[in-house]
Amino acid sequence: MANRDVFSKILPNVKLGTRYDEDGREVQVERREDSDATAKEQDTFDILVAAGYYRARIKGLSAFDKVVGGMTWCIECCDYDVDVDLLFHESLSIGQKIALVEKIVTVLIDMKCPHSLEPHQVQGLEFLAIHPVIQWLVRTSVENRAERGQRLKRFAIGQFHNHYQYKSDKDNLTKIRLASTHIKAIQELYGPKRLYERQEAPGDDDVSRVRLTLLEYGDPGPMFKSSAERKAAQAVGEAEELDLEEYLRSLSLAKEDLTGNQKRIDLDPSARNELQQHYADFKLEMETDAQELKAQNQQKRLEAAKIALEHKVKRYCKDNEELKEAEKEQDQKTKDVEEQLNTLTAELKAHKDRSDKADPKLLDKVQSLLQQHEDLKKSEAEFKESCRSDLANLQQQIDDLEAFSAQDAETQAAALAGEEQRLKELRLQLAKRNRGIVAIERKLDAIPDRTELAQYQRRFHELHNEMSGKHLETKQYYILYNTLNDKKRYLEKELALLNSICEAYNEGMMSPHGREDFIRQFESIVDGVKSAQDKVRHKYNEERMRRDELNEELQSLLELQRQYALAVKQLTRECQRCEQLQQQLRSIRSRTQS
Repeated sequence: MANRDVFSKILPNVKLGTRYDEDGREVQVERREDSDATAKEQDTFDILVAAGYYRARIKGLSAFDKVVGGMTWCIECCDYDVDVDLLFHESLSIGQKIALVEKIVTVLIDMKCPHSLEPHQVQGLEFLAIHPVIQWLVRTSVENRAERGQRLKRFAIGQFHNHYQYKSDKDNLTKIRLASTHIKAIQELYGPKRLYERQEAPGDDDVSRVRLTLLEYGDPGPMFKSSAERKAAQAVGEAEELDLEEYLRSLSLAKEDLTGNQKRIDLDPSARNELQQHYADFKLEMETDAQELKAQNQQKRLEAAKIALEHKVKRYCKDNEELKEAEKEQDQKTKDVEEQLNTLTAELKAHKDRSDKADPKLLDKVQSLLQQHEDLKKSEAEFKESCRSDLANLQQQIDDLEAFSAQDAETQAAALAGEEQRLKELRLQLAKRNRGIVAIERKLDAIPDRTELAQYQRRFHELHNEMSGKHLETKQYYILYNTLNDKKRYLEKELALLNSICEAYNEGMMSPHGREDFIRQFESIVDGVKSAQDKVRHKYNEERMRRDELNEELQSLLELQRQYALAVKQLTRECQRCEQLQQQLRSIRSRTQS
């Protein structure tokens, strides 16, 4: 039973699909079904649709057209520069399809696709090999489109800034251009000016060099401590005052003359005391000004916060008033709706009472008559509308005829000639269009349809089976020929050996020495025959062992096939059971929710 399943012409995963040829006869075509390939096919089409190739949703297209069209679309989206024509058209011939698939595979190699794909795999719709390539192409096209969008966005922004400006930017540039001269003058006015110059070289201490440099330009610098800090650390403050006096002794006044040279003037004790007093007053004034500025800034911030809170309070009050007005309007609308609802409820109750008291047959008849009345009204309105449109068209025709009859004979003749010329042109255009349609129909007839392709596929399968049978028969003939040829060669060797033995026997029996030579030669011949027999037997054993191994492999494959069929059957049974359980669970949930 297992051997019959394996060597049967119709395998378990092969089904016969029914097609119709051009004469209307049924044609059976072998169609292989694979669950993994079907899942990969659906997943491939879903990926193409998600990427933006919506032609994959058209049911009239074949799977080959969808796959090749999707790959062509992805390659065009990748902006890859290749010297091939990737323009894809539907309903191509088999030769054109193969040529197009070969070009696409060449482009994939140039694009350095990490997955290998052969043209015959695309032609045979092997989706297990096509699916990873489609995934890679879609991912590459999406990344390329995103990068191109960012590049175009940056280019558009750059072009906008190069050719256009906002009104605020123009106003700012004008203000900066007008104020540049004043800013330059203020910078020159308040630039640093050197007042003193060192008499001795600076020390190695960085703090000392910084203090001396600041004192040269008339700034005590941030390195000196404030009065509060000096009160907290008087000892440190006294030491710093002594350092300041030492720094002042090492400085001399520097004034710029007309030639730019500097004059050095030593500081006397009175000038040094005045300078120290000046810096002390300046420091106290700066501290006072900083405190006043801080208080003013804090007051301004409080005033700004107060103004912002007042604006928020006003806005919230206004919103509150609007909400109150809307609430009043909504309450009024609610009351009106409640009154209408009460009125309609009373009318509905009265109508139900009357309908309960009335005769049911009479009520049904009245309802049917009312429905007929509504239908008649609707049809009457439609008929009136059509009559109005017909009346307008007829009135327009009458006006055109009256205007035409009011013209003179020459104008009427010219108008008739123009209409006849227009009619001739329209006839010529119609004839040209008919010729084009006939030519297109001929081209379409020249292209094989699906039934013809199915016939070609069936003929190819028959030819393949016939060639396989012929090949097997030829192989058997070759094996038979080789076997008979080996048998013939062995028989010829045996005959030649017997002839040589007969000839040597007569010659060797004439003398004792010849008899011994004959016996030795005969023993060597027997040894050679035995060695040849051993070689043939060894070869026979090897072939038999190889046959046994192949039989064991065949039995293991058959056992694996039986296990696979059993597993598929169990999986189908479990899937059906799972579907039944899910259906029961959904029904239980719907009952609990209701």
